[in-house]
Amino acid sequence: MTPRERFLKALHLKKVDRPPVTSPNQTATIEQMDKLGIYFPDAYRDARKMAKLAAAAWEQVGLEGIGVPFCQTVEAEIFGLEVKWGKRKTDIPEAPFKGYSTPEGVEVPENFLERGRIPVVLEAIEILKEEYGDEVPIMGHVIGPFSLAAHLANMEKILKMSIKNPVIVKEFTNLGLEAIAEYANAMLEHGADAIVIENMFASVDIMGVKGYVNFAQPFDRELIRKIKGPTILHICGDGTKIIDKMIETGATCLSIDSKTDARHAVEVSRGKASIMGNIDTVYALAFGTPEEVIAETKRAIEAGIDIIAPGCAISPLTPNRNLRAMVETVKSLGS
Repeated sequence: MTPRERFLKALHLKKVDRPPVTSPNQTATIEQMDKLGIYFPDAYRDARKMAKLAAAAWEQVGLEGIGVPFCQTVEAEIFGLEVKWGKRKTDIPEAPFKGYSTPEGVEVPENFLERGRIPVVLEAIEILKEEYGDEVPIMGHVIGPFSLAAHLANMEKILKMSIKNPVIVKEFTNLGLEAIAEYANAMLEHGADAIVIENMFASVDIMGVKGYVNFAQPFDRELIRKIKGPTILHICGDGTKIIDKMIETGATCLSIDSKTDARHAVEVSRGKASIMGNIDTVYALAFGTPEEVIAETKRAIEAGIDIIAPGCAISPLTPNRNLRAMVETVKSLGS
């Protein structure tokens, strides 16, 4: 069974010899960059460099999946936000919140797929599909509708709006839905096997259960309905209390953070959606020892998680040895 076959079977809750071990979020580390001589932001502007750096997750540490892009700024930039690349060439770029006061101030770009870095991402997916597509799954990363809204309206302001003027929050969130769906479907057409929806600002830690249910979940559901392929819904923070609501979006797979109760997620989602995660990315992977990573990985396997993965984006500070420890533990114990 190839990693791609194993991944797609596990994604759809079919029987596999062991869980796949991958990452649905960003995977580039400083160690990987140093070995390749490819750094941010060049890897965002050159399709071949983007593909090569993304493939390092498979080539250097054995993560059974390759995904692009590495950040959540591609869509935001096209909607008018300025990208800050950071002072170091290994810094993950950010798009500081614009703070539009109303949705009327935001222009929905025409010819969305021809703008900004989207052509680079789509070309990178084509390159990866040609070079690795028969063996390793290729994932396309898009931002969630509420997270794009938070970029546009400013997170602090949008939380205040959710109390004082909830209608405007929903208008902001709906603003980019069609464009994100178009982008996701283009990724599938160019060779992606699955789409990861990274809705980091829809975290219960930020907006609470009611906030997710009212302002994010309906738009996640509508976006997933429009995407013509398997979907992985990733929400940061403790998702224990919203697993049932995440299932209701219709996502093929739910990517859960380390704060989420893995056993609860597996139990609630049984037969409805696969579960991916939830290895601690900070205390174990980035700053822990291989032994701590092994223990954390064993916990996730014993919880019954379908696809073992970091609970969130991999920090560029993460040493390759810790990622290898996660991979090798799944290979040795997962069956």
